[in-house]
Amino acid sequence: MLLAALLLGGGAPRFLPTRDHVIKAAVALPDFNFVGWELGAVRQLVFPERFTGLDQLNSEEESKLVRAYLDRYGRIRLLEEELSQLVAKSPPASDEELRSTVLADDIEPGSSGSSEASGSGANAVSGSEIREARFELAALRQQQTADRPLVEAVLRRQVQEALRDAGLGLRGIVWPPVHFVFVEPPLKLTVSPRDRISTIHSRVLQAEFDPVILGESESAIEARTDLSAHITQIGGMAVYPAMIVDSSSLEWALNTIAHEWVHHYLFHFPLGLRYARNDEATTLNETVSDIVGNEIGERVARRYYSSDAAGPAKPAEETLADTCACNIEELVAREGALEQQRWERYGRPLPFNFQQAMRETRLHVDALLEDGLVETAEAYMEARRRYFVEKGYPLRVLNQAYFAFHGSYATGAASSSSIGPQLQQLRAESSDLAHFLQQVRWFTSLADLESALGAQ
Repeated sequence: MLLAALLLGGGAPRFLPTRDHVIKAAVALPDFNFVGWELGAVRQLVFPERFTGLDQLNSEEESKLVRAYLDRYGRIRLLEEELSQLVAKSPPASDEELRSTVLADDIEPGSSGSSEASGSGANAVSGSEIREARFELAALRQQQTADRPLVEAVLRRQVQEALRDAGLGLRGIVWPPVHFVFVEPPLKLTVSPRDRISTIHSRVLQAEFDPVILGESESAIEARTDLSAHITQIGGMAVYPAMIVDSSSLEWALNTIAHEWVHHYLFHFPLGLRYARNDEATTLNETVSDIVGNEIGERVARRYYSSDAAGPAKPAEETLADTCACNIEELVAREGALEQQRWERYGRPLPFNFQQAMRETRLHVDALLEDGLVETAEAYMEARRRYFVEKGYPLRVLNQAYFAFHGSYATGAASSSSIGPQLQQLRAESSDLAHFLQQVRWFTSLADLESALGAQ
């Protein structure tokens, strides 16, 4: 064997693929081309697009333009949800049949193809519905192209003014400038061990959302590595300019634009530079961006879109602002009790609460994995996934990798981290938003956050 290795000139190790190579080979989509994206961004900065009508629009006209763009995308969102529901409800046995129907390039929408002729029952109907939804999605996305550059320019200016008014930026100047584009963003692959929830591999894939293909890639990774895999669409990515996915929600769009700007800003400081150092650093970054982004987004909504802005804030006794010192179990219990009290006032049953149900799921999964009950945890997650689908939340996957990705946002339902409540407490104790960001930008670990809370 040694002689063979020498004769091959050291080439033998290439036949022993690493874990990363195995994962990459199992994914049906190529990696996202960041070099090409950044070259395009540089070209856009050097030769910026000019908008002849932007200066002639007043604030009300700008807001109407944005609303019309978001409303038009509403149909796209409905079709995406319909597509996810169809795939989530399809039995695993029909995956190959669905794939052959979905990917049939020689069948036009509305026509009858061989896959439908040979199929029968609900599976053939589901394949047809999936194909029709995909064609309609493509047509609607093309309609958004004409208005997109002008809408982006309006939103950039509005968010930048809100950041300036909040005192954010460097030395009174909003830097880096707010810069984003509405795109179909890349997909994010997250891989976690099965016996614990932690990101051990991630990669960014080309934007080509097809639930059937994603499910096949996840299954291939799990079969070849005995790891947990999850591929998902992401709302944005803090490359420069930031990638923001189209949406019909004004609140979501504003919050995400501001969220990605915070990532750009933090890149100049220790917190941002340590983003991917470990799970703790990632969670700190994402949660800070959530807190600041949501507050800036609300300010923009109230200033320019008063009719679309959220209603008055909840009474102080019905929020978690004063409970940040509690642990996660206490926070969940308190929020559930408050929700129960609100509905008991009207004598109606408690409605389904996705946030609470998902957080309870995460806490139970953590407990099962800590006891070494991996297969029990996986069976429980699949049962919960089906339960969420029945409640109208079309989750394709609910596994360790799902929680590894979504759990990095400590204010979200999929997190069991105490970082979210602690950062919210620090924000509440800060004099203003600028003071909060000036503190957290120097953090390098959770210990810095705990030290800052102790010094308040």
